[in-house]
Amino acid sequence: MATAITVSGTGLAGVTPAVAQPAASNDLLTIGEIKSENGKLRAVLRVTNANRRMPADGGMEERTVMLRYVEGRKADDTPEGTLVWPPPPSGSGFPSPLPAPTLRARVGDRVEITLLNHVDVEAFPKGALDNAEKGEAGGCQQVPKASGGEIYPAEAKDVAPNCFHASSTTNLHFHGTHVTPDGLGDNVLLQLRPEMRVTRKLVKPEFDRIFAAGPPFNFRQLPDSWKRRQLQLLKQYDDNAVWQGKRGTPGRPALPAANRLLPPTEAAIARGDWPTYQIGAYPYCFDLTDYERATGATPRFEMGQCPGTHWYHAHKHGSTAINVFNGMAGVFIIEGKYDDDLLKIYPDLKKTEKVLIVQNFTDMPNLMRGTFDQQSLWVNGKLKPTITMRPGEIQLWRLVNASVRAVTTLTAFGAESEAKPQIRQIAQDGVQFKYENYWDEALLRPAREATPRTNTFAPGNRIDLLVRAPLADGTFEFKLCDTTNDTDPSILSLKVEGMPVSPAQEFPTEANFPTFPSFLADIDTGNIRIHRKLDFGWEAGRESEGLNNGAPKFMIDGKQFKGGHYDQTMVLGDSEEWTLLNTTTKIAHPFHLHINPFQVVEIYDPAFPGKIYKPEKNFVWQDVIAIPPSVLRDGKLDVGYVKVRHRFVDFPGSYVLHCHMLAHEDRGMMQLIRVIRGDVSMPHH
Repeated sequence: MATAITVSGTGLAGVTPAVAQPAASNDLLTIGEIKSENGKLRAVLRVTNANRRMPADGGMEERTVMLRYVEGRKADDTPEGTLVWPPPPSGSGFPSPLPAPTLRARVGDRVEITLLNHVDVEAFPKGALDNAEKGEAGGCQQVPKASGGEIYPAEAKDVAPNCFHASSTTNLHFHGTHVTPDGLGDNVLLQLRPEMRVTRKLVKPEFDRIFAAGPPFNFRQLPDSWKRRQLQLLKQYDDNAVWQGKRGTPGRPALPAANRLLPPTEAAIARGDWPTYQIGAYPYCFDLTDYERATGATPRFEMGQCPGTHWYHAHKHGSTAINVFNGMAGVFIIEGKYDDDLLKIYPDLKKTEKVLIVQNFTDMPNLMRGTFDQQSLWVNGKLKPTITMRPGEIQLWRLVNASVRAVTTLTAFGAESEAKPQIRQIAQDGVQFKYENYWDEALLRPAREATPRTNTFAPGNRIDLLVRAPLADGTFEFKLCDTTNDTDPSILSLKVEGMPVSPAQEFPTEANFPTFPSFLADIDTGNIRIHRKLDFGWEAGRESEGLNNGAPKFMIDGKQFKGGHYDQTMVLGDSEEWTLLNTTTKIAHPFHLHINPFQVVEIYDPAFPGKIYKPEKNFVWQDVIAIPPSVLRDGKLDVGYVKVRHRFVDFPGSYVLHCHMLAHEDRGMMQLIRVIRGDVSMPHH
C-alpha cells in the first residue's frame, strides 16, 4: 500500500461561470439541462452542501438550514467541468432550495456520469448524521427534545440500518431506466462516502479510460490505478488518516472492526462481486437499452428503454428521505420515437415543453419531527409559479412527483369546458399510453368519477400531459388532491394571454398518435409462471401512524429490510403476477420496483367497497403504484390490494423493491431481490 494520498482540492473554489439567473417574478423557473451529444450523455454531478432559506411552511417558522444539493456540470475538457446548475446566488441572503439539474438523452445513448461526493460533514449539527459510519453506538440519527432526552429514535427503539442514518453517504438511482442494476449501472447498493480531495480533475484520466472501454462486466475490468486508489482511501478512512471536512483535521478515532469498510470491500472483490463501499467519486457508465440495433434487425433485448419522463435521486438506505427532502432529485428525460411522433404533430413542441418537478423541501424527515405537518409542494424550486400560454396553444407538460410523501390525484383545472384549459394524458411513469388508454383517459377519468382507480400521482410517479389553452385570455389554477394531507392545493397558475395560435391546435387522433412499441404488449396470463403475495404493513397491534408509541416500524411480510438477504429471487425471462397487500390503515404505500416496469391489472380500494378496477386488456404500464390502505370495519380489516404483472428480462442482478414514501423505505419497508439466469448455479450469498 502506498503512503497516505495527498490530493489538491484546488478547482472547487474558482470563479463560478456565468449562468442564467432565475426569473425575478414568480414565473416558472427552467431548470438547467445537461444534454447528450453525439450519442453520449456526459455529466459531472457533485453532491455538496450550503445554507438555504426555508420559508415558513408545514408548521415551522422561516429559517436558514444547511442542505445537501446536486451541482451539475458538463463533462468537458475544463478541469472540473463547466457549471450548468444551479445558478449563482443573487441579491442578499441565502437562496431557496432547488432540485438537481435535468438530464436529457436518447434511447441508445451511452450515459457517462462522474458522481462526486463533496459533502462537508462538519457543517451539520452534532448528532445530525453519520453516527453509524463513525462507529457510534446505535447508529441512528438523533433529534433532542427541548425538555431533554430524545424525540427520535428513543421511543421507536430503532437500530441501523432501518432508521435514519448515513445522511452524507450517497449514490444515484436512475428511476425508470431498463439497464443493468449492478456495477456501474443503476446500482443502489453503492455507498459513496464523502472525500473533498477526490476531485474530477484527479479522477478524469481513469474515468475517461473506463468510459472509453464501455460498461465493464465486472470490477476486475476497472483500471488497476483506480482500484488501488480506492483501497488506499478506504484504509485511510478506517484508520482515520483523513477526515472528510473542509479543514482536513481528524474528527474521530479509528473505526472499530465492526464499522470498517475495507475488510468487506476486499472480501467482495475476492468473491468476484462489486464492492459496496467507495470514497469520493464513482463512474456511472451504461447504455440506454435500444430494443433494436438497427431498423429491421433482430432485437437483442426482450424489452427496450421506454422513451419518456424519468428521474434520478439519491438512494442510500437510511438517508433516501432526508436527501430527497434536501432536493437531491432531478428529471431524466429519455427521448425516442415517441418524441419524434409528437414533433410530427406539433413541430414547435420542444420549444414550449414544460419540465415540472414537484417536491417537498426540509432539513428533517417528518417522522423525525414527531409531527405529520403538511408541507407545501414546490414546483421547480418555487411555490405556486406561473406558466404562460397563448390562446389555442398546446404544450407538453412533463410532471414528476419527487416529493417524499405526497400521495396525490391529479385534478388539474377541474371540470373541462371550452372556457378552461383542457388536458389529455399521454404517458404514465415514462411509458407512453396505447391509443385506447389515451382516448379513454384510463387514469384521469376513473379518478374524476370517484372509482377505485385513484392516487395516480404518488411519490415516484410521472405524468405526461398535453395541455390546451382556451381561446380566451384568463388565469387558471392547476391542482392536485393531496390525499396524504386531505387538501386540494393549487401547485401552479396558468396565465393565458397574447396572440392566439391560428388555427387553434387540436389533440392527437388515432391516425397520428405516437406508435406504440411492440415490446409493451399485454403480458399473456398463459406465460405467468409464478404468483407471489407481498404484505406492506407495520408491527402487530398498531392501528395508526401516530408517534405516541414511537414511529411505526414499516415492514414487508412482517420483516424489516435486511442487508445481504434476498427476499425474492426471479429467473431471467420469467413473467410473474404479484398481489400487493396494504395492511396499514390511512396510508397508501407507493410500491416501486427497480429496472422493470409492470402492468397494473387489478385494484381494490376498501374506500369503495364492492368495486374493483379490473380492465380486460390494454393494461397501463407503471413503475410505481399506490396500494390503497385497509379499512377497519366491525373489528375486521378490509384489506386494500393491487395486482401487477412483470417480465423479468434482459438484466440479471441485484436490486430492490420498496415503498416510495421514502421515510418508510428508510425505516424498513424495502426488500433486496435478485434476478438469476436459469442456466447457471445459484449465487452463494
